[in-house]
Amino acid sequence: MAKYIRIKKSKNLRFRLISILYLLFISLSIIQIPIGWLRVNPNLRTTLLSFDSESKQGDNIEGLKSRIKTMESEFMAFAGSDPLTGDLLNPENYAQTDQFFLEGKKGEELFLALQALDDSVNQLPEDNPTRIAYLKLFQSDLDHGLEAKSHQSWTSWKFSHVPATVVQLQMADLLLKLNLLQGDLKVEPAGNGDSPELVLAYNIDELHIGDTAYFVYEGEVRPNLELTVGKGKAQNYDWEKDSLVFVALDTGSYKLEFQLGREQRSFQFEVLPGNFSSKSYNAPEAYYSGLPFYLPLENWQSQLDYSCTCMPGRTIHAQGNKLRVQPSRAGWCYIKGMDPKLQALAFEDSVYIHPLPAPLVYASGISRNQISRTRLVQKPEIDLKVLFPGQDEAPQLDIKEVRAKLYGSFGEKTVSSPNKLILEATDVKGLSYIEIEEVLIQSPDGEMKISDRLIINVITHEK
Repeated sequence: MAKYIRIKKSKNLRFRLISILYLLFISLSIIQIPIGWLRVNPNLRTTLLSFDSESKQGDNIEGLKSRIKTMESEFMAFAGSDPLTGDLLNPENYAQTDQFFLEGKKGEELFLALQALDDSVNQLPEDNPTRIAYLKLFQSDLDHGLEAKSHQSWTSWKFSHVPATVVQLQMADLLLKLNLLQGDLKVEPAGNGDSPELVLAYNIDELHIGDTAYFVYEGEVRPNLELTVGKGKAQNYDWEKDSLVFVALDTGSYKLEFQLGREQRSFQFEVLPGNFSSKSYNAPEAYYSGLPFYLPLENWQSQLDYSCTCMPGRTIHAQGNKLRVQPSRAGWCYIKGMDPKLQALAFEDSVYIHPLPAPLVYASGISRNQISRTRLVQKPEIDLKVLFPGQDEAPQLDIKEVRAKLYGSFGEKTVSSPNKLILEATDVKGLSYIEIEEVLIQSPDGEMKISDRLIINVITHEK
């Protein structure tokens, strides 16, 4: 196979190339670049730089191409790169771009060189092929300050808050435009022709166990895959058309290597334990000690063995697709799920448990806080109940002691009794009303004292 592929001067082919690359560059310029594009840029840059022009005509063009290459080298030295691989140390950093091109005036210097080319081309006749091609290639630059001779507008549009790796792509784009302007293109394929074209690695920045990551591959021959995850690490992956669908079944460090010919690409990432936040649900405003609550689970999470610090000494099990937790103490509750087959940590999360709030105390069988003397004579006692409004399941609460004041013809009397309020027959005879002063309750948090006053009126006839 020949080393170079020659493309003859063909307006049809050239303008088709120009249109595609022009649309691509405009798309990259106007979108807000997410982290996924940072991985794509090196592949795009390699593709753009594979085009060159055999024609060396035009001192302005050759000088500008040389200046762009020199400025890119200066920027790489300024931003910092790996001396062995030449890769940027912080490809996503845009502060160095602002410092170099905006504060350091390098963007203005590049603009002036491009302005000289613009002045030279504008001296050509309107029907000149070079001028026509220039207007199409540099239309976006002309619209953003080049035609108005405003270096502030052009440099801000081109370099303001632009990630360092995108600067390399922009420089490659300028070189391609200048090569297209010169014509007589030659294409030099990168590598040995067998390099894998992995254009996107999706969802590996914060990958939890059970999550799915995608590795998009563009190539006619599927690469060999070597999955290095360490001893005992489990995984699940499959090909779906041009994408490798990867599901991590265990936590730890993973490395995926794609090998094709002599070229190799690798991705290293961490897989974290699963958590509740990975599934959206309507969580309550707060969790309370002693009050049970349910946490939603994914299907695979239902098979794990759970433990939590708010239920010491107890193992909790999933009930269907929910995990029932009834904390016995307040504070941070750390929940862990172990894979029984792998004996590995597969789930880890935490929730905050608030101290149990004071419940409502009411007298059972009494309407509108009134009771007849006749009923008290027949049964001289009052049962008290504890209620947590809005709770499907109440915690185990035992009334240990009831303290009250009795008011009647006998004056005032303080009484106390365990579990319920018990009266003597002599107290009932002249009783006017009862004031429940204090109820002592045994709760999961320990003893709880409720001091809200409860008044019960004693009436002489049935209502």
